[in-house]
Amino acid sequence: MLSRRDKLLIQPWEDRRFKDHRSKVRSALPAIDDRAPAARPHVVLKLKKNQRELDRKNKIQSENFSLLQRLNDIMKVNRLDNHWTKPLPNFQQKVGLFYDAESLQSKVTARSLPEPSEESYTNVKCYACEMRKKQYDYVYKQIHRDSLPSIYSN
Repeated sequence: MLSRRDKLLIQPWEDRRFKDHRSKVRSALPAIDDRAPAARPHVVLKLKKNQRELDRKNKIQSENFSLLQRLNDIMKVNRLDNHWTKPLPNFQQKVGLFYDAESLQSKVTARSLPEPSEESYTNVKCYACEMRKKQYDYVYKQIHRDSLPSIYSN
């Protein structure tokens, strides 16, 4: 029980303090900060790394250009007699036999002449087919020679 003095002098102050406290509790915000940290673009962008990469690319490009200039200078100077009058040999046998330049030129010009009649093609050989046949015969002989017992091989 409150005395009359308490009701008149103390109670209004306590009621006011309680209302203030309740309004503070209602307007209270969470105390834990669960937001994402502030963005720091200078950490994400890494300008120094980009600058080093750009410098590296420029250095490689300048070195490649100087190498290209040196190779160009080397190719301009001809110190050896490396001019072939005959075409280079083809060891994969894709073109055909190894002929000198004059005979190849004559064959090319002969092929570029107008086509003769059908009867003249009876004795013409296809070099690509001939090489394929030779290669097939060689492989066929190798397979059958290896498959025979050793007493039959020469």
